[in-house]
Amino acid sequence: MQQPRYAMKVAARLSGLTPFVIRSWERRYGVIRPERTDTNRRLYSDEDVEHLRLLRKLTDYGHAIGGIADLSMAELRELLDQEEQRRRSGDGGATKGDVAKSIREQLIRHARALDARAIEETLLRSSAELTQREMLEQVIIPTSDEIGRGWMEGSLRIAHEHVATAVMRNYLLNLLSGSRAAEGAPSAVAATPQGQMHELGALMIANIVAMNGWDVTYLGPDLPAEEIAASARDLQASVVLLSIVFPTNDPRIGPELSTLARLLPKDTRIIIGGRAAAGYDDTLARINAQRVESIDTLIHLLAENTVS
Repeated sequence: MQQPRYAMKVAARLSGLTPFVIRSWERRYGVIRPERTDTNRRLYSDEDVEHLRLLRKLTDYGHAIGGIADLSMAELRELLDQEEQRRRSGDGGATKGDVAKSIREQLIRHARALDARAIEETLLRSSAELTQREMLEQVIIPTSDEIGRGWMEGSLRIAHEHVATAVMRNYLLNLLSGSRAAEGAPSAVAATPQGQMHELGALMIANIVAMNGWDVTYLGPDLPAEEIAASARDLQASVVLLSIVFPTNDPRIGPELSTLARLLPKDTRIIIGGRAAAGYDDTLARINAQRVESIDTLIHLLAENTVS
């Protein structure tokens, strides 16, 4: 029998899961039973970490944890091998990247045609081919970026951007409303600061956090700092998630963020993403907010916030 040697924080990093998800899977599905120290801290073996890694990969591929929790390590490895082989071969040899690229091209084409129904149908159909994370990382985010660039460069009209954004907003709201956090999950609120009307970034961040086991409340766009802080206090949120998309030099943003930091409890973290967020790095450093540029970075910060 292997000697347990990894603390929760290390096991989370090695497996690619958040501590909260690990604890939830242990409690609800009994996937592993870690040893305990004299002070009741969990310790994980190499086999435990490998077990968690297999489960994480399969759930990333769209398998429900409830359907694979009782499988043995050998069965999990076999299932993962089958899944990876299927995805390597694909239908007609297409890779997941090829599939995502094709979906993005369809969405842009439908946006140019102002065909909201076709955009919606493409997103729904694509959800059966890609995992939720793949949909966000390889479809929604780059499509939104491309549409935004097209609008600013003049290759797309405002109407094209509005039609596509409205459908993607509804898709993300429905995805978020379908998430169900476990009892006792850490809480977060998501919004955009006052003056920021583009809300897709905040919805994307909210969905990523919800996928990692958090109880997320989406507050909407263009909210004053006082409203965001009051909501975070009411919901006892551990994290406030914000998105800043445009512009990079809005004079209202700095004061709003400073007010938010002053009104929040000192142990509530502020995490900010979005294309224009880097333009406010001086303010973010002053209020001890953290800027994220990728899904992996966001997940890492969430793991830090849930380590016990």
